[in-house]
Amino acid sequence: MKKQVLVLGLTLLSPMLASGQEAKKEQDNLSEAVVVATRIPEVKQNSATSINIITSKELQDISRFLPDMPSIIGYLVPGAAPASNVVNERTNTLRGRSVLVLIDGIPQSTPLRLSSRDLRSIDPAAVERVEIIKGATAIYGNGANGGIINIVTKKNAAHKSIGGETSLAVSDHALHNNTPNTHGYRVNQQLYGDLGKFTYLVNASLAQTGSSVDADGQYLSPRQGLGDTRAHNALVKLGYSFSDKTSLELMYNLYKSKQNSLLIASGGKYLESPRIGVRGEQPKEAIPEGVDYNHNAYLKLTSRDIFKYTNLEASLQARSLKVVYDYRTVNPQKNSRWEGKSGQATIVSDQVGLRTQFLSRIPLSENIASQFLYGVDFTIDRTSQPLVDGRYWVPEMTAYNPALFLQSKITFANSLNIKGGLRYDNITVKVPTYNVLVNKSTDAPIRVTGKNLLYNNLSFNVGLSYNKYEAFQPFIAYSEGFAIYDLGRGAVRDAKTSDALNNIETEPVRTHNYEAGFYSNFKNFIGENTGLELQGAAFYTYAALGSDLIARNGFWVVDRSPQKVYGFELSANATLSKKLQLGTAFTWFEGQKQENGSWDHYMSGLSIPPAKLTASLTYRPTKNTFLRLHLINTGSRDRFEMKAGKNGVRTYDEGEGRVEPVTLVNLNAGLNLGKMTYGIGVENLFNNNYYTVQSQLIARDAEYVRGNGRIVTLSGTYRF
Repeated sequence: MKKQVLVLGLTLLSPMLASGQEAKKEQDNLSEAVVVATRIPEVKQNSATSINIITSKELQDISRFLPDMPSIIGYLVPGAAPASNVVNERTNTLRGRSVLVLIDGIPQSTPLRLSSRDLRSIDPAAVERVEIIKGATAIYGNGANGGIINIVTKKNAAHKSIGGETSLAVSDHALHNNTPNTHGYRVNQQLYGDLGKFTYLVNASLAQTGSSVDADGQYLSPRQGLGDTRAHNALVKLGYSFSDKTSLELMYNLYKSKQNSLLIASGGKYLESPRIGVRGEQPKEAIPEGVDYNHNAYLKLTSRDIFKYTNLEASLQARSLKVVYDYRTVNPQKNSRWEGKSGQATIVSDQVGLRTQFLSRIPLSENIASQFLYGVDFTIDRTSQPLVDGRYWVPEMTAYNPALFLQSKITFANSLNIKGGLRYDNITVKVPTYNVLVNKSTDAPIRVTGKNLLYNNLSFNVGLSYNKYEAFQPFIAYSEGFAIYDLGRGAVRDAKTSDALNNIETEPVRTHNYEAGFYSNFKNFIGENTGLELQGAAFYTYAALGSDLIARNGFWVVDRSPQKVYGFELSANATLSKKLQLGTAFTWFEGQKQENGSWDHYMSGLSIPPAKLTASLTYRPTKNTFLRLHLINTGSRDRFEMKAGKNGVRTYDEGEGRVEPVTLVNLNAGLNLGKMTYGIGVENLFNNNYYTVQSQLIARDAEYVRGNGRIVTLSGTYRF
């Protein structure tokens, strides 16, 4: 029956045939070169920092077998932690530090109380490209201690009144066995057009995953899992040109996903047996977990030459988020919470902001060009963590964040680039008077007196790049980032006295990033139609106040110990002929923290993943067909000793588990027939049985879950 479903999905689309994707190639090439997340649009080789760009074509190809943003980022981006196969993103770091995720420049983070759903905020079908800027930066303010991931939504690039595409994909998690309820589907519809001064794009997608299984056909634990989940995404983008210099653009995106599973979690013993899914029912009080809603919108005015040499960009932004977490049943034998009662937490966050920036390009002489970016940002963030039953775990806090910034870039002889800038942020967090939701009903009540918490930060950056020779384009850079980092998690939620807010450390987590790297491009290096691109960097970051998570009494808390992270990354992409391409990337870094004056202590696996190696081979037997193999290998990390636990049993502290290597091979193939494109994607081609990196390092029985077995996806796309 499942095979028939897969075949039927393509048969429904097979009558629609036409031409291939040649019209998109030029656009994809341009997207690879120009970066907007730096706020000064520039070629990445001139940026004096490490930048990766995931193009529209790459997104389309890899989403055939990895159809969610965290998995795509974890595979394609050197320095990014491998995907966890769960909705929780607490291990999704960039170079061991927190990352600021943006959708068209709109922050997806909730710094007052982290939601850990920053990347799981949009469907890949609505994304044009992804820009990843590595290393600490404050160009967008709070949260980018490890870098920025800017997700750029689809835009209309076709000069016709109406066009579009229709896509259908069907998948199965257990095509090789008879495990039921493992098939899923994805449907996407896009329309766009150009009506003179008015442009539009509408994109809507619906995705349903089946029950996830491992290589043996055993159901995976549904807790925080990706199986049995329905996701919706709707994108609307409208543009109006008042003249050839001034335009107005409106964007709105809605993303929501909920898990409705017939399974419940069962069993699981760390290092012995996996946590699995079995048939059962959730408690009647439980509601489906997931992203209840994630609204993003902006209204942006762009005007070129508003005065001499100067462009203006002003945008009004808004975001509204609600995340529902898994239901927790009280267990008297373990650490209790919420007055000793069962319950279900949520995070609710509403943000509005204004970004106004001027970009002045001033020619200083025939061989010297300058660019100056300056402006004002202002954000209001209101976040709380209520339970579904109405009790508040974290009260509603409001942050007001005005900021001033200046960024400059001077280019000599079109080859030597000197960059420098600064940003000043002032953050006022208003915490009301509130009652602590104590862990046990017998605990003494605590009423905390409210207070305004003040944070101030001045960040600098400077960089130098030299681009005269394509074969070697080096850069060096120093940059700073900062974060107030999850204020609600510890200091507010777990307050022990009525004056606890007077003792909060209001110094932000400041990260100092040092980096040296290069870009290289060799054309026709072994003959005509061949090429080689190299990119590499070595980096060192230091923070006097850390932000690593450690486990205490069953809860994650922030470790403020001084921390340093150091490492390197290298990638290569070679075109050996018109038919054959190879690519590879390797990342290694380590993190240490200072305790009692000694640096002989390591940061937990929540921040520091093992080394990662990726490779790909692409073969194009004909103009309209391709076959691509992807490999990912995560290394080992064993930095911590087992400790005596309950009943004298030795085990690892949570977040410090030993990680063994994991190797996976994925397959992706496509056939273009006119306007129709057929594709097949296979995740875990050889059906390896393995534990995910996160399930190993967390060292919790409840999270010791295997990864997906083989998943086969067939897809068809019709363009008109």
